[in-house]
Amino acid sequence: MVSQLSDHPEVTLFSLYSSARSFKYEALSPEKLEKHERVIPVDYNHKSLKQIVKENQIDLLFVTCAQSFCDLSVGSLSNIGCKVVLVIHDMYVEEMASSKIEYLYYLNHPWRMIYNLLGRIKVRLCSGTITSRATLMRKLINDNNTDIITVSQYTKQSIEFFLSGITNRIHVFYSPMKTCPQEKDLVDNQQLREIIESGKKYFLMLSADRITKNGERMLKAFKRYTEEDQTVLLVTTGCKKSAFPQHIALPFLTSSDINHAYRHCHALLYPSLFEGFGYPPVEAMRYGKPVISSNVCSMPEILGDSPIYFSPIYESSMYGALRIFNATPYEELREKAEKQFRLISEKQENDLYRLSNMLLDGSLI
Repeated sequence: MVSQLSDHPEVTLFSLYSSARSFKYEALSPEKLEKHERVIPVDYNHKSLKQIVKENQIDLLFVTCAQSFCDLSVGSLSNIGCKVVLVIHDMYVEEMASSKIEYLYYLNHPWRMIYNLLGRIKVRLCSGTITSRATLMRKLINDNNTDIITVSQYTKQSIEFFLSGITNRIHVFYSPMKTCPQEKDLVDNQQLREIIESGKKYFLMLSADRITKNGERMLKAFKRYTEEDQTVLLVTTGCKKSAFPQHIALPFLTSSDINHAYRHCHALLYPSLFEGFGYPPVEAMRYGKPVISSNVCSMPEILGDSPIYFSPIYESSMYGALRIFNATPYEELREKAEKQFRLISEKQENDLYRLSNMLLDGSLI
C-alpha cells in the first residue's frame, strides 16, 4: 500500500501500534514508517480505537487479522464510527472444535491441552476482556459497516457456515506470497548441511510436532514405506527425536535454511488436517518440488492437480500416495509443480495489487 500511495495523493495512512509491545516485523516500526510523508504511526497504548478513529478522522479501518485484532486492548469494538475491512484468514478455532480433531489428539497429549487452555486464558487477560474471540469478531462484523476479506473459497464457505446470518460482503483474495529472505550460501544447521552434501534423497515435512500438521500419522506411514525402500530419508522440523532410522528430526530452521531444505528435497509431504490457504506447498513448488498432500480444506483449491493427494485420516492412504509417487515419472510431477506455482504466484501478486488499490481508491467504502 505504501508503494502505491503516489497514485492516490488524497490518501493518508495511519498505522496503529502499541509502545507497550515489541515489533515482529521491523518494517512496520514507527521509526521505519515515519520516513514516509503520508504514513502516520499512531500509538494505541492507553487509547481506545473509537478515540483514535475520531481524533484522526479515519474513514476506513483495515484489520489484517481479525482474530489477533480481537486480542488487543483497544476498547469496545461496537460502532467504531468508520468503515471496517476485516481479514479473516481462517476459522481455525471453530473448525477444530466442530471436527473434534484437537480433542482426539489431546487424548494422547494431555499436557498440550493444559498448555493450550492456559495460553487462551493469558490472551484474554492481556486483552482486558474475558469475552471470547468469536463473540468479539461477530460484534466487529455486525456493529460496523464491515466488508470481509479472506484467502480462499474454502475459507469463505467456512465463514458463511460458522458466522451464519451475516449479510456482509465476503471477497476472496489469495494470501500474498511471503517475502523470500536472502538465502545464505552456507546452511546454518549442520545436520541439514550434511544431509544436503551427502546427496541422499529425502522427503521434507515441516512443523511435524503441531497437531493440525498431522505429523504422527505421516511418520507411521513413511516408516512402513521405508520397508520397501530403505535408501530414502524423511527430514522433519519440529520433532524432538527420530522415530525410526530413516527419520532425521531437525529443530526449527531459519528462513534461509528452510529455503535450502525446499531446494534440495525430493518432495514435500503435507499431511495437514486444516489450512485456510497453506503456504509450504506453494513455497516448495517455487523450487519445482513435487508435493504429496492431504486432500482436505483449501489444499485442492490452491494446489490444483499438481500434487498426489491422500486422505489425512488414514495412514494406509498416505502410504498408498507414497507408492503412487514412486511409480510416477518424477519429471511429470516436477512440471506440474512448476506450472501450478506460476498460476498461484501470479494470482497472489495480482490479488495483492487489486486489494491495495481497492482500499486506497475507496472502492470498499
